[in-house]
Amino acid sequence: MNFVDFLIFLFGCTGLTVNLVSSEILRPLREFVLSKSEKLGYLLSCPMCSGFWIGLVASSFFEINPVFGAAASSLSSWFVVSFIDAIYAVGVYYDVQLQDGELEDERDIK
Repeated sequence: MNFVDFLIFLFGCTGLTVNLVSSEILRPLREFVLSKSEKLGYLLSCPMCSGFWIGLVASSFFEINPVFGAAASSLSSWFVVSFIDAIYAVGVYYDVQLQDGELEDERDIK
């Protein structure tokens, strides 16, 4: 296994996890599962948990040590989802500031 194959594995697992945990299109699935089982619902809404299991399964296709693949996928999924949430929170903060009139215009954001 070379470095490029590992990056493909990591990006694929992270992408699947982000879509499963954060996408609007899969929100009904997450809500349905949550209504049936609180533990499985939590699993589908936690990037580290979902990333671990996705990495564990995907590692068998890439001939990666399952524990290493699951841990790497879990960590990268957590990082990407946290980064996306942080950027979104900053955007919401500035939208509220603009709506409340605390910022005169968008040039004050600098």
